[in-house]
Amino acid sequence: MNMIETYVAELDKTLRGPRATKADLLAEARDGLLDAAEAYEDAGLDRRDAERRAVAEFGPIPEIAPDYQTELGLAQGRRTALLIFFVLAAQPVLWRWTRHLAGGVGYDSPGYQLVEEMVSWMGAATVCAAILVVTAAGYGVRYFGARRRLVRATGVFAFTVCVVFSVLGVLLTALTPNALMSVAGLPSALLFLGIPLAGIGVSARNCLTAA
Repeated sequence: MNMIETYVAELDKTLRGPRATKADLLAEARDGLLDAAEAYEDAGLDRRDAERRAVAEFGPIPEIAPDYQTELGLAQGRRTALLIFFVLAAQPVLWRWTRHLAGGVGYDSPGYQLVEEMVSWMGAATVCAAILVVTAAGYGVRYFGARRRLVRATGVFAFTVCVVFSVLGVLLTALTPNALMSVAGLPSALLFLGIPLAGIGVSARNCLTAA
């Protein structure tokens, strides 16, 4: 393995984040190093010395890795916020659909109505917050700079979403008529809420790792 490939492999081991984004960043680094090495080679250096000079000019991995890691963290933050947005934006439609399939009877108890109202308001607020995170981790970087604290905060936010909506989902399920057998009870809660929230939890962990 030549010096450039060894350098890129070491950089790969150092970084944590979405695979596609990391692959793109590593490809850009490799291309930049190869172009620099070719330029030095055209200037009269042999290939090994040209690669050594290109790597030295690019910088030690401990110095350049933080910038790459910040970019990966922001990509993970955007991905996590988008996942939260789509999961929670879909919940009202899915919940009404499952209630319709269940016959729509027995959902007018005060307790159920209260929890459902809480889910509605908190879901809307969370969707708006997710949009703000996506914007801050995308276009907002131009104005506010790249911040790992935003990525860490996104991970904490995502874990909070998991906890809050898991509790509310359990309450709604418990208040659903014939909760264990009804299509609008436990089966739909596990399928349409439990699995997506688990996905958000995994993405939240990845956020904290990337931060």
